[in-house]
Amino acid sequence: MKIIAHRGARASEPENTVRAMNKAFECGADAVEVDLRFTCDHKLVVIHDDTLERTTNGTGKVSDMTIEQLRALDAGKGERIPELSEALSVAKRYSRPLVIELKEEGMEWQVLEEVTEAGLGDKVTISSFIHTSLRNLKEKAPEIKTGVIIASVPVNPVRLVQDAKADVIFAKYSRITREFIDACVGYEGIEVYLWTVNTIDDLNNAISYGVDGVVTDNPCELIRMRMSMSMSTSMSAGA
Repeated sequence: MKIIAHRGARASEPENTVRAMNKAFECGADAVEVDLRFTCDHKLVVIHDDTLERTTNGTGKVSDMTIEQLRALDAGKGERIPELSEALSVAKRYSRPLVIELKEEGMEWQVLEEVTEAGLGDKVTISSFIHTSLRNLKEKAPEIKTGVIIASVPVNPVRLVQDAKADVIFAKYSRITREFIDACVGYEGIEVYLWTVNTIDDLNNAISYGVDGVVTDNPCELIRMRMSMSMSTSMSAGA
């Protein structure tokens, strides 16, 4: 059961910042998920919302700002809004994967270029609700792992993944059904991750479903839970 830190360790640190990424990896997260948006001068920055108010001391739309204007803002605890290159550097330093969510259409080519230049093609999963972007990317760079994100369960989730030429499905935990689990878990060539899983009960449910991993706001706590479960299982087996 892999644990992916949703926007870093956002339960305790400012989300989508280098500080949050470092904290998640230090806790032992198997990967960190970050969100990408374009600035008005076409730079890739790590931020979830299309506006600045919720996570920074700025106002307005991200797409109306230059990289210099965004870098002048406080994203929490004195952190700055990172560029994609900084997130890639953090992942490279810890030698652990990064899940990169494309929040806008047309980002895939610039993301692919930066990932390739960083030598991290085998260390990233590129995810999105924009499934056409994933399909376009996969057709040009089949070696890059991609993942479709869904907030509701489609009639045929396996077909959805196949149509996007993706490797992973990230499904909203609160919306999954037994039919979804039966269709996807164990299907050859598809990894299944659930978002967002933050409690021991939800983690236990995810484990019982047999999914490949979970995406969580509190990676440090879930990793402690996972370690505790593993120790309990080992002790029971040895009894």
